[in-house]
Formats: sequence, C-alpha cells, structure tokens
Amino acid sequence: MNGSSQVVQHSDDTRSFVTRQIAGETLIVPVAGRVTDLESIYLLNEVGSRIWELLRSPTTADRIAEVVASEFAISADHAAGDVAEFLDSLSSRELIRLVTDSA
Repeated sequence: MNGSSQVVQHSDDTRSFVTRQIAGETLIVPVAGRVTDLESIYLLNEVGSRIWELLRSPTTADRIAEVVASEFAISADHAAGDVAEFLDSLSSRELIRLVTDSA
C-alpha cells in the first residue's frame, strides 16, 4: 500500500465491526453476518484510535502521517513508517480496504 492510495474502514454486507471508545482507547469487534467474533477483538491505543477515526472517510497514508506527526509531536519520517506498518496490520485483518473508483 503506497502513501498516496486512499484507504477507508472496511465493512460490507457480510462483515462489519462494532467500535467503542474506553479511557482513550478504541475497542474494535469484528462482526460477520450477525455473529460477533470475540476471538478477534482489537484494542487501539491513543494514536491507533486517532488513525481509526481518520479512516472513517477515505484518506491517504501520507495524510494520516501528517496528522499523526503534528498531533503527537513526532518526526514526519517516524510517523510515516509507523502509519504504514499500522495500516498494513489493519489491512491484513481486513479492517480497512483500498478505495477504488467503483467503491
């Protein structure tokens, strides 16, 4: 996934998720059909929660890295690396998807 590709939270007719914010962290519980997958609960820290929030609408890894660098006072390079790694992790769990023209 490159920095200029748009990504967004992934849900469709067969899979979605429930999110809750608790004490500055975000809990993500995947739901397939009408069944909650309690084996795959994800807990995001403050930075991960902010990234998840940004993924509510299509955005790019570059834009997310800019926000993270600015809001959490880290270098742009450090933010870009961490964001890329985090987005890869979300993608491998099918929690985000690339935005295409037909999406």
